[in-house]
Amino acid sequence: MKLRIVPASRGLVWLQQGLNVARQQPFHFMGLVGLVASAGILLAGLPLIGPLLVLTAMPAVWMGFMLASRRTMAGERVTPGVLLEAVRGDGGARQAFLKLGAAYVVATLIVMQLAHLLGPGANVLGEVISQSKTAGEVLNHPDVQRDLLWRLVLSLPVSLLFWHTPALLLWARTPIGKALFFSAVASWRNLGAFVLYGAGWMAAISALVVVDRFVLSLLPDVLGSLLAVSGGLWLFAAFYASLYFTVMDCFDSSASEPDGSSQPSPPDAPQTTDRDVNSTDA
Repeated sequence: MKLRIVPASRGLVWLQQGLNVARQQPFHFMGLVGLVASAGILLAGLPLIGPLLVLTAMPAVWMGFMLASRRTMAGERVTPGVLLEAVRGDGGARQAFLKLGAAYVVATLIVMQLAHLLGPGANVLGEVISQSKTAGEVLNHPDVQRDLLWRLVLSLPVSLLFWHTPALLLWARTPIGKALFFSAVASWRNLGAFVLYGAGWMAAISALVVVDRFVLSLLPDVLGSLLAVSGGLWLFAAFYASLYFTVMDCFDSSASEPDGSSQPSPPDAPQTTDRDVNSTDA
């Protein structure tokens, strides 16, 4: 298992590659995002178990988008079935993803508990919501913003811990414990690239908000809202499409295929340093 250490500037290349892939099949990727969002809303409506099911399914969803990106680069058409490809017809992979999803649920619950302890708390947030007349007042309240900031800060390490694990489980057949360790090492060693990657997506979202406001000021409400929603779906689709490139750059490609065969590197591959994860001094 070879870890690849890439320059920080590579984070912006990942963003660009995600945008390029999503642009090749925009409606297909937007459809995947819409399908996932719709299924998530329906499942979340189930009492107690619904939100847990949504969290459990997330690693398989991330893997589905990585497979969609790889399929697009190979010139193949993306279909909704790609979201289930990682767990379909392979009992071993299905069990591994169930365990990984369960681990992600536990990590998320820990984050929520810590945010509750360190932030304003559920009672304070409940009072803010009950006393506010609009959603804008809720979001602009200092206690709500403090709660959201804590959740964001605490969620980032969890995201990086699980970032590479779906691909390591499916393509490298790595046990869950080792996959989490390797993912943490890869994220830490390439932290500069991930910082620029995250900053780039924040800038892209901010730019989209500005464009949406401008469009809404010029067009009728219905048409403007339709364009705004479509732009948001496409941008989220591009983000999920870019996950494939972050994984392929952080690990040697020969360790990222189920049969050990070599996968062509993404376009404009950088000069990288390869290190054996098993012997790294993380």
